Amino acid sequence: MTLKGKLFALAIISVLVAGGISAYAAMQEPGREHDPGPAYSLEGAWYGMTSIAGVPPTPTLDTFAANAQRHGVEGTFLCTIPAAFAGGETPSAHGNWVRIGKNKYAFTALRAMMNGATPIGWGKFWGTITAVSRDELTGTINAQLFDLGGTPISPQFPGTLERHRIEITFEQ
Repeated sequence: MTLKGKLFALAIISVLVAGGISAYAAMQEPGREHDPGPAYSLEGAWYGMTSIAGVPPTPTLDTFAANAQRHGVEGTFLCTIPAAFAGGETPSAHGNWVRIGKNKYAFTALRAMMNGATPIGWGKFWGTITAVSRDELTGTINAQLFDLGGTPISPQFPGTLERHRIEITFEQ
């Protein structure tokens, strides 16, 4: 092979390697750092307490499910505990989550605020969740109330959350 041919082959290989590295980097999901430590899933059923400034600690039941096309990266969740907040009842919360780092997730949820059967506004809840083990989540939460048109009617209320995975009990 001539020197010109060798240089041409080297150039082709360099382009292919650079393209492969770029393609690999582009395929990596956000938050998938190459940390050798354990990674924990948010998906599943959880129970625990939510503490928001000015509101007594509230027991919570949450279910996190993955988007089938982006398993482990984003999904939806449902909080099924009815709650009273600022004079209104909130039957449940529906929301979405997305991974923002290894074992770290952002979430946003809405609750319909009701006075009996009459809708009076929305409660918006958002924050971050950290999976500290396979069976434990901790995080921050913010809450704010809105009228039915989406105009804020309260300040933001900060808080914290902690959850434990609901384990399966097997018959003996």
